[in-house]
Amino acid sequence: MATHSQPSQRPFSFSEKFPVAEVCIIFCYRPKHIQKLRKYKRKGVEADMQNSEIKKGAGYFDELALRFRREHIDCAASEDDRLPVLLDGREVGIVTPGGGIRVRKESIDDPIANELYHRAGAIAAEVHEYMELMKNAPPLKAVSLSDPYKLLAEFNGYVFGGMESKYGVQFTTWEWTYNKTGLTHGHYCCNDYAAAKQDFALRAGLVDKTLIFPDEMLVEMYRCAGQVLDGQGSEIRTYEEDKLLEQVRERIGDILPDVDIKADQQQNFEQTM
Repeated sequence: MATHSQPSQRPFSFSEKFPVAEVCIIFCYRPKHIQKLRKYKRKGVEADMQNSEIKKGAGYFDELALRFRREHIDCAASEDDRLPVLLDGREVGIVTPGGGIRVRKESIDDPIANELYHRAGAIAAEVHEYMELMKNAPPLKAVSLSDPYKLLAEFNGYVFGGMESKYGVQFTTWEWTYNKTGLTHGHYCCNDYAAAKQDFALRAGLVDKTLIFPDEMLVEMYRCAGQVLDGQGSEIRTYEEDKLLEQVRERIGDILPDVDIKADQQQNFEQTM
C-alpha cells in the first residue's frame, strides 16, 4: 500500500483554566464559510443529530467513522490499527491510528477511488488533529458550566472549547467577560471543526474579517470570471491574465464545491427578471 502521512502539529498550551457562561446562538456553517446565523435551542440541535451518534468518550476511529457517515463515505468496522475505507463495498484503503491513509495498489489508478482517497484523507487528518487537541487540552471549568468542555485555545479575549458527546466532538467559541470569570456570546458550531477554527480566528482577530468573502460574492466572482474566459473582452486580454482568471475559478471551486450549480442558478434568476 502507498502511504499518505500527515505532518504532526503541536497542540496549543495553556497556563490558565477559565469559566464560561452559556449562550444559545449557533452558527450553521459550510466548510470554510459561514452560511447563516440562526438561533437554536440545544434540544433542537440534538434532534437534528439523532442519526449520527457515537458513544461518549469514543476514540479516534469512532469519531472518524461518524464524520465519514456524514460525508457519505463508506467504511467497515474499525480494527485495532486500521479503519477500512470502502467503495461499492470493496476496500480501497485504510486509515491508520496516526491519521494517515493508505490506498491499495490496485486502486491507485482508479479516478473514483483516487477522489475518495483524497476526501477521506483530508477528513482523517482533521479528525486526528482535533482528537489530539482534545486528549491534551485542560478542562474548562465554570460556575455556570455543567458540560465537560476542554480549553483548546484562547487569544485576545476569546476562547475555543471542545466537548465530547455522543454526536461527536462539539465545538464552541466564546468571549471573555467579568474579568475572565465567565464567557458570553457563545457560537455553537456543533461538530464542524473547520468552521469553529475560522470563527475563533475571526473573533480573536487572528484573521482580518475583510479578507473573508461571503459565498454570494464568491459565486458572482466565479461566474463573471467564467464569462470573461468564454470570450467577452478576449481581444484585449493577455495569456497571463487568462491564467490568473482560471486560477481564481479553481481557487473558488476548492472553497465552494457546488459553485457551478450556484452560478447557474444565479444566472437563471437574473435572466428571468
